[in-house]
Amino acid sequence: VILLDALQDPTGKTPYLSSSGKPVEAGTRGFWKDYPNINALCAQLGMKESDVFTEFTNSSFYSPDGLEATAPVFSSAQFPQLPSPLGQVLATFPLFERLPLS
Repeated sequence: VILLDALQDPTGKTPYLSSSGKPVEAGTRGFWKDYPNINALCAQLGMKESDVFTEFTNSSFYSPDGLEATAPVFSSAQFPQLPSPLGQVLATFPLFERLPLS
């Protein structure tokens, strides 16, 4: 397996720092279902996707103040299918912990 990454340490153990020295999230790392290149890689390696991937789960976003928001899995949401962005707003609005509304 060849891993290509712009960071010297793609594991996330060493924080990526901005020019002012603050830690910055350089991007999400992982493998997800429904990416054609990942599906093709699994097929090429003779791997069953059901043996490799877990079910979809929500993503949580944290700041130094704690949990900020949770992103739902839209394919399993209990909301009716609505046009974007209306459907996204209705599905995600209750999942924000702290909205700076005033």
